[in-house]
Amino acid sequence: MCRRWWAQRDELRASDETTFRVRGGGRKPVLGGFENELLDLIVERRVRKEKVSRQWIAEVAIGMGLTDFVASGHWVTNFMHRNGLSLRHVTNLTTLSDDELISGAVAYMQFLQSQLVDFDGERAVLMDETAVYFEDPRKHSVDRVGARHVVIKSTGFQSMRITAILAITVAGKKLPPMLVWKGKGDEIKKVNGCYVAQQPRAWVDQSLLIKWLDIAFPQLWQACSKTIVWDSMRAHIGKLVKAHCAQRKISMCVIPGGMTAYLQAGDLGIYKSFKDKIAPFIDQWKHSDTVEYTRGGNPKPPSVEVVTEWIREAWRQVPDDVVKTSELGFPLTTGSGTSHVMTCTVKTSPRRG
Repeated sequence: MCRRWWAQRDELRASDETTFRVRGGGRKPVLGGFENELLDLIVERRVRKEKVSRQWIAEVAIGMGLTDFVASGHWVTNFMHRNGLSLRHVTNLTTLSDDELISGAVAYMQFLQSQLVDFDGERAVLMDETAVYFEDPRKHSVDRVGARHVVIKSTGFQSMRITAILAITVAGKKLPPMLVWKGKGDEIKKVNGCYVAQQPRAWVDQSLLIKWLDIAFPQLWQACSKTIVWDSMRAHIGKLVKAHCAQRKISMCVIPGGMTAYLQAGDLGIYKSFKDKIAPFIDQWKHSDTVEYTRGGNPKPPSVEVVTEWIREAWRQVPDDVVKTSELGFPLTTGSGTSHVMTCTVKTSPRRG
């Protein structure tokens, strides 16, 4: 050992005092030279604007044939760090200043505390709708650190979309999801434990919301205190919906504009977890031989039965702790712990990054 140090004395003297090993020291990468080949494959895919996921990196690394190599999540993280890669995400998030956020949060809490005198967590529903895209459910791709443009090539599924209505009670219970499928028809049916409705644009309008409210708040609850919490989307605050809520004696709590990222249950964690769970189902279907195509070569959407299975399983797999964290966005949550509104100012800086 001492002889090796003596042979490296010039390099050791020239090294930075803050480093713990000389260049080239330490454990060598498990894949050895194959790492360069894997990196080249990643760069080639990104040049072609194709998505690169952590799962794809692990699968390719395992396929390189190294005995007893499992490509764990820890290995993928270290590989990305060694080669200057990171998981990139492009988003447009409108943020408020700290003063505006504090003022809005305080006003919202004061309004709720004054309005919801007979609050019942079992019959207070936090609801929102989210689009489920078949083209790219997760807008992430591994690329070079600091890459300014992260572009992903279309695979022909960009026109496929459904809308999922997800809701939980303040007490932490998941309600059955509703899928909005593109089409015409007033009937709402239940498939694989999910409600399925049709709408020409596969989105939520006032008439559909009224039907959903009657499902979420059964007539048996007519004499009970009922509360719906949602954002200020036009359909949520439309005249027909307001009149129906007044008739059913459902108290409406509308989250102020610009604050849904801090107060809405879906934005606080449910939707990210839900879309992370459904993404593997969509990817598996897209790469399977069950996809049917039109004469023009365009893929046909899957059946309602297939999609409801995806939604049901993804919704079931959303962890209870994610639901618990998300419901803390409601100031009058009945669970233990501090409401997310009380700590949202701490989280404003990272969101602007």
